[in-house]
Amino acid sequence: MEYALGTVLLDSRPVAALAAQNGWWRLDRVVADVPEGGLRAMMPHWSRLIGTLDHIPDEPLPAAARIDQPRVLAPLLYPNKLVCVGAVYRDHLEQMNLPAERWEKMPLFLRPPTTSIVGPGRTIRIPWNVSQFDWEIELAVVLAQPLRNATEAQAVAAIAGYTVGIDFGARDLLDRGSAIGIDLVRAKAQDSWAPMGPCIRPAGQIAAPQDLRLRLWVNGELKQDSTTANMLFPIAEQLATISHIISLEPGDVVFSGSPAGSARSESEFLKPGDRVRAEIEGIGTLEVETYGDEPEAQ
Repeated sequence: MEYALGTVLLDSRPVAALAAQNGWWRLDRVVADVPEGGLRAMMPHWSRLIGTLDHIPDEPLPAAARIDQPRVLAPLLYPNKLVCVGAVYRDHLEQMNLPAERWEKMPLFLRPPTTSIVGPGRTIRIPWNVSQFDWEIELAVVLAQPLRNATEAQAVAAIAGYTVGIDFGARDLLDRGSAIGIDLVRAKAQDSWAPMGPCIRPAGQIAAPQDLRLRLWVNGELKQDSTTANMLFPIAEQLATISHIISLEPGDVVFSGSPAGSARSESEFLKPGDRVRAEIEGIGTLEVETYGDEPEAQ
């Protein structure tokens, strides 16, 4: 049975759910011993869960488990860490007028707070003082096992699965004109700027994670169209490198970089009411909408 896993809101609380057979199903009514708290609570038991689901016969799931009109949340509420890696794709470096080649060391990475994570829907806030709001589709990698000073082989073995991520940012907040340099927190790590979902596709279902097509549309217009084969730093190397700097734990998420296709002119930057659709081959489609806020009272 082909399936993915996520989290939905039921009776005002997050519940782990199974996405399969063209619908959503309560995980605790399909398999035994599912703790409360959404899919995040299952991460320490990921191997057991996948082993059970992989052996479910390909037949109709129980009707009592079906969720009608679910409100889908981000699949993990919330990981201990979200790590975003930058300057990974050849075509993205070319767009930034940088040499499309491997740097001596893996490029910069950022650790946004998990309050930046949201799910699909009208979930992306554009602050009133931002005029250059940009998008970047990213393959998000979810960990099932801890990693510390890992080899690349150990990193691959620790992957739980993959989901779709979008890294939003404000270019006009990136350089604040200070002697310190760019401000990645103000420009890339605000609340709601790292949507992910709608569900996690188990790693065992993705035969070639380094050969997946990524596409992103804004209001129906294709903006990004590339493949993970364009990564200069493959996923295994990213995870292993990060693990030599900070420990990774079950449930942690790594946004693995974005290809070319972000906004190129003032007319392209996002405005409240814009719709963004991100699709990764074999993983899923994440659809979000932006909204604006008002100036804060002084």
